[in-house]
Amino acid sequence: MQDFYSMIGFSAEAHAPADIGTLEAPGPDAALFLDFDGTLVDIAERPDAITVPPSLIDMLNRLCERHDGAVAIVSGRDISDLSTHLEGFAGALAGGHGGQVKHAGGQVSQTSVDPVRLATLQAAAEAFALVEPGLHVERKSGGVVLHYRSAPELEEKVRAFAHALADPDPDFVCQPAKMACEIKPHGVSKGAAIERLMREPPFVGRKPVFAGDDRTDETGFEFVNANDGISIKIGEGQTEAGYHIDSPPAFRDWLAALAGERA
Repeated sequence: MQDFYSMIGFSAEAHAPADIGTLEAPGPDAALFLDFDGTLVDIAERPDAITVPPSLIDMLNRLCERHDGAVAIVSGRDISDLSTHLEGFAGALAGGHGGQVKHAGGQVSQTSVDPVRLATLQAAAEAFALVEPGLHVERKSGGVVLHYRSAPELEEKVRAFAHALADPDPDFVCQPAKMACEIKPHGVSKGAAIERLMREPPFVGRKPVFAGDDRTDETGFEFVNANDGISIKIGEGQTEAGYHIDSPPAFRDWLAALAGERA
């Protein structure tokens, strides 16, 4: 199987990120882009089993005030799902790895997909899960995810199956993730979502800061690094991020300290 890091263009000797303690806190003129699962909240056995800390929305909204609204959650989840967990959040949302964007003004745009082909992919994934106990299928508005966290021994089989589904279709691509494999629209990525938001108020002209934990976040790190920004990896794993912090609770503490600062 082709290694993910070779696919996106960096080798097994990728640099080690610096500890976040060495990072000078971004000023209010920065734009914050934050992943959700594994970054703001701990990963759970299933996507619907996460626990959102009671103080999270208030902290994010204080960051919105500090950064004049230039705060966005950039997640693999659909916007409808994010909105449920982040009710009251005042910033922008990019869901489905950027396939959906809820802009700062409230309008929503979405990458179009063929509904018949999407339904076929989703039905095939669900049929596969029926014969492989331990798999969980997550339907999305633009794709489908096969989660194997409860059956890690199925990783190779899941990836081979997902590639067999997605590779013949020019409009879809297979995306590896933590204990999961996702089929999503071709050309959709978190890096592209951040780039798009950076062309709009209130993000335009600001220094981008992106934090994430997963392989799906590497395109975001690449964009931010190429645009003189700050990239932060949460947890372990090979990365192109410039900085590192151990866990979502530690990162929330870092964000809380940032939210408590005054310009």
